[in-house]
Amino acid sequence: MSKELFSLFVSFAKIGSVAYGGGPSMVPLLKAEVVERKEWISTEDFLDALAIGNALPGPIVTKMAGAIGYRTAGWPGAVSAVAGIILPSALALLVLMSFVALVKDNPLVTSMLRGLRPVVVAMLAYAAWDMAPNALKNVTTIAMGVIAFALLIFAPIHPAFVVVMGAVAGVLLKL
Repeated sequence: MSKELFSLFVSFAKIGSVAYGGGPSMVPLLKAEVVERKEWISTEDFLDALAIGNALPGPIVTKMAGAIGYRTAGWPGAVSAVAGIILPSALALLVLMSFVALVKDNPLVTSMLRGLRPVVVAMLAYAAWDMAPNALKNVTTIAMGVIAFALLIFAPIHPAFVVVMGAVAGVLLKL
C-alpha cells in the first residue's frame, strides 16, 4: 500500500473511531482533517461534496470519504478512505453486539449517552457556523438557507425534498 493510500486510510479511520452520532456529527471532524490539516481539498470543494452527499441516498460521510479519496488518489484512494471510515464502527459493532444486552440498562452507559447527545448537537451547530460564510455568500443564498431551515422545522415534508428544491433553485437562479 502506498504512503498516500495509507494516509487516507488512517485519516478516515481516526474520524470513524471517534465520531459519535452518525454521519452528520462527523462533518466537522472530516472538515478539520481533510481541509485544514491535510489540505486534500478546499472548503469550497468540501461544501460541494457535502451538498452532493446530502442529495444522494446513504450515509453522508461514507459518500464524502469516497469522493475525497477518489479526488486524492483515484479509485484506490476511494476504497482506502471508505474502508477507513467504515472499519472502526463495523469492528466495534461486531465486538459490542455481544455486550448490548448486558449494558443497555446500565445507568452509567445511559448517563454517558445522555452526556454525549448535547455535544453532538454542538458539533453540528459548529459545523454549520464554520461553513456558513462559504455557503451563504449573498442575499439569495441567505434567503435560500432561511427558507430551507424554516421548511425543515415547520413543514411536514421530507428533508430530501428540501435538498432537491435547493438543487433546482440553484439551477434556476444560476448560482
